[in-house]
Amino acid sequence: MPAKTAPREFGLIGFDHVDVRLKDRVKARRFFVEQLGMDVIGEGPDHTFLLFGDQVLGLRDAADGQAGPSGIDHIALRVSEWTGLRSRVARARVVITGEKEREDSRSLFLRGPEGLRIELVWRPDPHAHSCSGQHGMPTPAPAEPE
Repeated sequence: MPAKTAPREFGLIGFDHVDVRLKDRVKARRFFVEQLGMDVIGEGPDHTFLLFGDQVLGLRDAADGQAGPSGIDHIALRVSEWTGLRSRVARARVVITGEKEREDSRSLFLRGPEGLRIELVWRPDPHAHSCSGQHGMPTPAPAEPE
């Protein structure tokens, strides 16, 4: 049995959403809606948000000239509490790359291993996902005091 590490006190409770970059978002949209039965809850010129249960799959257009296969843009993990989250993350020496406040949620964006972008999301109502198209890049985080 592997050794269990001490849990971080971020209050992680599950996945909130995963955003993927695709070369053919329209084809992917058809697959997830028509074949798998997901519902479209938001759409813009470069993105589509699909709902299944209370989780979201974000489809985003790959950047022009993107080399290599399509893949994950970022993963978002849902947290149970917002109060003190920034301090808990900073104490764990995780790099905060930005934060964003929306009508239905708040997010901290982190730098993960190998450049993986990670979002910690708190929602007062975990079943609410308003998709206004403002989900993209976060605002830069203020510098942490030394």
